[in-house]
Amino acid sequence: MIEDAIRKWNPWWANPDAIQSLAGIKRDITPEISKMGGLRHIKDLIGVRRCGKTTVMYQIIKTLFEGGASAKNIALLNFDDPEISSLPLNEVLDAVEKINPGTEYLFLDEIQQKDGWEKWVRVLYDTNRIKRIFVTGSSAALLSEDIGRVLTGRHLTFMVFPFSFREYLLFLGWDNFDRDFLEYNKNRLTYHLDMYISCGGFPEALGKNEFETKAILTHVYNDILSRDIASRHGASFEIARKTSYFLLSNAAKEFSYRKIAGALNISVETAEKYVGYLADSFILVTLDCFSFKILAQFKQNKKAYCVDTGLKNAVSFRISEDKGRLYENAVLMELKRRGKEVYYWKDEKKREIDFLIKDSEKIAQLIQVCWDLGDTKTKEREIKSLAEGMSRFKLKSGMIITENYEGEETVDDKKIAYIPLWRWLLS
Repeated sequence: MIEDAIRKWNPWWANPDAIQSLAGIKRDITPEISKMGGLRHIKDLIGVRRCGKTTVMYQIIKTLFEGGASAKNIALLNFDDPEISSLPLNEVLDAVEKINPGTEYLFLDEIQQKDGWEKWVRVLYDTNRIKRIFVTGSSAALLSEDIGRVLTGRHLTFMVFPFSFREYLLFLGWDNFDRDFLEYNKNRLTYHLDMYISCGGFPEALGKNEFETKAILTHVYNDILSRDIASRHGASFEIARKTSYFLLSNAAKEFSYRKIAGALNISVETAEKYVGYLADSFILVTLDCFSFKILAQFKQNKKAYCVDTGLKNAVSFRISEDKGRLYENAVLMELKRRGKEVYYWKDEKKREIDFLIKDSEKIAQLIQVCWDLGDTKTKEREIKSLAEGMSRFKLKSGMIITENYEGEETVDDKKIAYIPLWRWLLS
């Protein structure tokens, strides 16, 4: 019975207090979405599978309860549920309204499972049949040109990621983020950071032992490849697995489609297509090399990073811990959480800067990530690249994120700030 399936996903209809156990650790993005609650716009929550989008929906529902909304007027439909996804959208909504005819708030989880959902949602929006609509999806298909055209001016998009370091600490019960308290406890924070970098921030893997974490993350990985790539695109699971394995094993390094094609014995066109599938599923983030000339930018190699360091550790090839690249991966994902427009940069002499942050038409910040500054040659190389970048982009300061070194120095009248990763992540 469709009614039974719907009731299963809406336990607050029977007991409003049920939302308390579903809401979990409050995510940093929840207040940002809730602030937009007064706008009629459809709210899209997108992100990699199992990163916590459904829990964010529960938190928004909890906020609605606290604002006086009736539990009976809020409905959530999960389209990963075969009983719900097997029926036409209108029939599912009719079933909801037979149970609760006063439904005002509609939450549609993993809506991309249904072809034509955007036109249906637009009708609901345009006819005011539903007061507020929230949708989630684990595919960048929700950002596609076709959907954007149908819902233009009618929706706002929010990106959800696995737990940040701050959210990870909240999960552990850490509730004091005062600067002096953090400084006093920096040895504990360094320990927790190592665990976070190793195990990552996927909610269901938190608090598990090493064996359980690897098993959970491997399952998540296979689920993404099979459901968000192979099934959705009619693609080869094996090519998707090999392409992702190659890129995640070489995270933070440059790649070209030709190099992938040669390594996997596939065509360049196939390599490009599968990298696109992986990016669309949010399992990896690709980074362009910055240039003021857009054509030059397209010709440069890209870099790939994993959406989560724990996932990378669980499914990629490693012969050493390689903390430097894991730190770099963690920094990029935090920049993405903060909504930054990020590139890498290198000059004709191969001097390279890990992250260039662009703000509108200006270059706002340059960041190097260097786990160990104890090696003099490594430090000199990082400083020379950063100094060249600051000169090239007319910036007075730059930043090097480290394991535990902190300080500031001046090079050619330009300031370089050194900041430990734990402090930067919590800043």
